[in-house]
Amino acid sequence: MNNPPPLESVSVIFIHEQQIFAVQRQPYLLAFPGYHAFPGGKIDADESSTAFETEFLCEHNALRMRALQREIMEELGYDLEEGVKKGEVLSVSELAEALAPPFAPVRFRTWFYRVDLSRRINFKVDSGEFADSFWKTPKELLETFKTGKSLMVPPTRWVLEGLQKNHQANAFGDLSQNFAENKTVPCLEMLEGVPQYAVRSATLPPASRTNAFLLGDADAPKLLVDPSPNSAEEYQRLLNTIDHKKLDAIFLTHHHPDHHQFSNQLARQLKLPIILSEDTQQRLTLKNGDDYFEQVELRNVVENEEVTRWHGSAVRVYEIPGHDAGHLGLAPDTLSWFIVGDLIQGIGTVVIPSPEGDMATYFKTLEKVIALNPEVIIPSHGIPMRTTHRLIETLKHRRERESQILKLSNSGKSKQEILEQLYEGLDPRLHLLALQNIEAHLVKLRKEEQLIK
Repeated sequence: MNNPPPLESVSVIFIHEQQIFAVQRQPYLLAFPGYHAFPGGKIDADESSTAFETEFLCEHNALRMRALQREIMEELGYDLEEGVKKGEVLSVSELAEALAPPFAPVRFRTWFYRVDLSRRINFKVDSGEFADSFWKTPKELLETFKTGKSLMVPPTRWVLEGLQKNHQANAFGDLSQNFAENKTVPCLEMLEGVPQYAVRSATLPPASRTNAFLLGDADAPKLLVDPSPNSAEEYQRLLNTIDHKKLDAIFLTHHHPDHHQFSNQLARQLKLPIILSEDTQQRLTLKNGDDYFEQVELRNVVENEEVTRWHGSAVRVYEIPGHDAGHLGLAPDTLSWFIVGDLIQGIGTVVIPSPEGDMATYFKTLEKVIALNPEVIIPSHGIPMRTTHRLIETLKHRRERESQILKLSNSGKSKQEILEQLYEGLDPRLHLLALQNIEAHLVKLRKEEQLIK
C-alpha cells in the first residue's frame, strides 16, 4: 500500500534588523502542542492559485503565496500584500523547505519564507493558536532550546542556526533529514538532552514505534530507556545507531513487549545492567522463563531514587501504575519534563489490560502526575507535549466514558452492546482492546458498588 503524499504547508520568518518574530503554540493544539515555532499552516485543498501581481509576492509559487497571505492574516491580523504596497515589506525569499520523517503520523512538507520588514510590527496574534509571541534574535531563541526551556522541531532549529551563522542568508535549500532507516533508527530531539529514537516495535495500532530515550549529562550515567526493537533486523539497526554512544544502563518503564523486547539481549551484548521495578522483573521472568535475565545484572528501583542527571538536576524514578502495576516514570527535580511511558498515548489510546492494569489506580496516577505539574509530558508513543493538558483531558475523557458505561451497564447492556454503542466506527482490530477497557471500568465500578448487578 502506497503512503499518501505529504500535506503541504507554509511558514513565515519575519525579520527586522537582528530580530525574528516567533510564537509558542497553545498546549491544547493537536499538532506540536506548546512548541516554539514560526507562524504558518497547511495549504488548504481549495486554496486559490491566482498569481499575485504585487512586487515580491509575484516572484514565488502562487499557491504557496496565497496560503502564506491567508495564514498571516488569520494568525497575526496582518495583510502581507498591503505591507508590500506600504513599503513595510522589504523582500520575500524562499528560505528553505523541509519534509517531515516518513514515520510521522501526519507528514508535512513545509516551505519557510523569509520576510524582511522596515519596522517591527505589533502583530494581532491569534490567542486561540498561540500562547505567546516574541521578537528575539536567533541566538536568544536557540538559547531557550539549549537550556531545555523550549520544545522545537528540528527544522525550526536548523533555520535559526543558519540565520545565527549568516543573518543575511535567504536560501538554505532543502533541510529535510535523511534518516537512512535501512541502517539506523531515526533520532529526533524536540527537547534538548532528551533525544528519542523511534524504534519499530511490537506495539498496538495505530502506533508502530516506541520512543527509546537516551538520558544523562556528560558527567552522569547514560541511560537507554525502553529499547524494544520488534525484529533482529531492527535490533541491528538500533545497535548501529548507539554504537558510538557511551551507555551505563538500560531502563525499562514496564513489562509490555513494546518496551522491553530484545533488551535482555542488548544488555548481555553491551554488558549493561537493567534498571526496572521489582514487579516488572517478576512479570518478565514469569512470562519468559527464569533464564530471561541470565548473565544480566538487575537493579530494582522505587519511587524517588536518582538514576541520572539532566542539566545538573537529579532525574528520579516515579511509580506510575495503572496501565501496568510495575510502571515507572522519570523526571528531573526541576520537573522540566516527565517521561510518562504509557500513562497517555501521543498516538492511539491507553489500554488498561488484565491482570496488570487497574482503572482505579490509573485514575489516581493521572491525578498524581497532574498535581506534580511538569512543564512537558513525554509519552512512549508520539512526541513531547507542553503542560499537563493532555493528562487532564485523558482523565476527563475516562471519567466521561465511565459514566456512559455505568449507565449502559445498569440498563442491562452487555459488554459487546456497550462496545457497539460507544465505539461506533472503531477499527475492528481494536475491538478486543476496547473491550478490555470496558471491563476495566466495570471492575472499578463493581468494587465501588456502583453497578446494580
